[in-house]
This record gives sequence, C-alpha cells and structure tokens, in this order.
Amino acid sequence: MATKERIVIDPITRIEGHLRIEVVIDENNKIVDAYSSSTMWRGIEAILKGRDARDCGLMAMRICGVCTGTHYQRSIEAAEHALGITIPKNARLVRNLIQGSLYLHDHLVHFYHLHALDWVDVVSALKADPYKAAKIAENYSDNPWNNSPNRYKAIQERLKKFVEGGRLGPFANAYWGNKAYKFSPEQNLIATTHYLDALEVQRWMAQMMAVWGGKNPHPQSIVVGGVTCVKDLKDPSRHALFKELLEKSRDFVLRAYIPDILMAGEVYKDEALNGVGAGLGNYLAYGGFRLDDNPMYKGKTLFPSGVVLNKDLSKVIPFDQQK
Repeated sequence: MATKERIVIDPITRIEGHLRIEVVIDENNKIVDAYSSSTMWRGIEAILKGRDARDCGLMAMRICGVCTGTHYQRSIEAAEHALGITIPKNARLVRNLIQGSLYLHDHLVHFYHLHALDWVDVVSALKADPYKAAKIAENYSDNPWNNSPNRYKAIQERLKKFVEGGRLGPFANAYWGNKAYKFSPEQNLIATTHYLDALEVQRWMAQMMAVWGGKNPHPQSIVVGGVTCVKDLKDPSRHALFKELLEKSRDFVLRAYIPDILMAGEVYKDEALNGVGAGLGNYLAYGGFRLDDNPMYKGKTLFPSGVVLNKDLSKVIPFDQQK
C-alpha cells in the first residue's frame, strides 16, 4: 500500500494575518490533497452587529493594516448603496486617489516584501559581480533604477555584515541555496537591492494615502456621503506634495518594479507554463475606480468586473452580484 505523508506549515505569517496549511503528498512527492484554515478569528462581524451603519467602515478596516482602507471604503459604499446616496464628484475623485495610492502600495509590498524571497536567493547575491549586475539590469530597462557597480557593492557590504553577524533579520528564515532558486547571483543582487529600496518607496506611497486620508494605515477621511478632507483639498501645497510623491513612486515602478517583473517572468517562465502555483484558474473581479456618478454597480469603472472560469481568458462572464 502506498504511503502518504502529511506536512503542516503553521503559522504562515508572510500574509495579512495567520494561516495554517496542511498538504498530503504521495510516494512521488506529489500533493494529492491540501487544506487551509485561518487560525486567528478577529470577530469583526460580532463587533459590527447592532452598530450604526455609518460607523462600520472605521471598525471593519481594522481587520488588516496592509490592505488598509479597502475594507473601510467598501463598508462606507455598502451603507451608501443601501441608503441610495450618490456622493459628489470631487468626493469620488478623492476616494479614487486614496484607493489608487493603496493600489500602488499593495502591489509593491506584495511583490518585494511578501513574495520576493520565494524566488530571490538573498545570500547568493554576495557572490555576484557588481559590474556584471549593472550590465544585466540594462537588459530589462533603458535606464535602470539606481544602477551602478558602486551601489551594488554597497548593498553587498550591508548583506555581508548581516550574514557574518548572524543578524539576517527578515532574511533569517529561508531556503538559501535551494535548487528551486533560478536567478543568477547578479540577478539576485539586483532584486535584493530593489527589495531594500522598496522599503523607502512604499513609505512614499503610504504618505500619498495620508495626504487625503489623514493617516496610514487606517485613513479616516471617508464618511457616508463623501469625504472630510476639504481643508486639504483647498491647500495647493497638499496637491503639490501628492504629485511629488506620485512622480517619485512612478519612477521606481517604471525603472525597477516592472523590469524586475520582466526579469522574474523570463527566468521562471517554465514554472508558470507548467502550472506551478496556478490554483484552480477561477478568477473574480468586482471592478475598481469608479469613473462616473451612476449608482453603485451600475456605472463605469477603470477596471471592469467579470468572472473567468477554468483559466479560459477568451470568455469573461459578466459579474452578477446576486450569484
């Protein structure tokens, strides 16, 4: 009789909350069954019961400080939808700016600080040739971010001190040297450098949200019926600050983030083609960034809604909230 082995990873912490994963593998090291469960119940539903609907957003967003603001805005919009409220155009635009700031921040943090160490071997970067790394970076961008041999040498010195001192911090618990890592030492050095740079860039994006939201995490300027940041909207210096932070963030996205995605996609394309980590291939999108003042779910959005089943991208099923 074939033997099966059960592997448990608990907790998984590189997500917004704690998760327990159990997998059952057969004698060929193939997963034949898998289970996931959330192990930390927040009780937000119980807290909201009986409360004034206008207060729900401020409480609901406490479920997560990373995707901060999303639960907040959706809760406010649910109340507005129930009450038949259409918010002013300027309020809609401000909400889009707040949500857009989070959208940038969330993508950056997920790619570098939650996901990157699954495919970037940080310790391998110590073996890299900084001059070769600078040349490789030019394969993915005409003007790579902060790209110079001296910059890469400085990062290697920082990494060397971490390793020799046994103080790897966020890099302490990983599978360095595992054969599943495919980046060359130079590519690992490029990605690690941008990982560290992104710690500063994500602060810019959080500050963008705070300009109109009051703070980050957990902005507070969105209320049923509109927004409260009227004084900031009348202040030209706040507009100038937001624009400055946006332009700096955009520069990093174009010269580091997107090139790193292209680099990872090129090196790890076989995993994608073989369906590694693909899941079930079913996708649901509610749509995002409202572009007109029509009632909720009836207006135009920048990102359309829809449903994709069984990885069939040729057929997008219209989203129906009743289903």
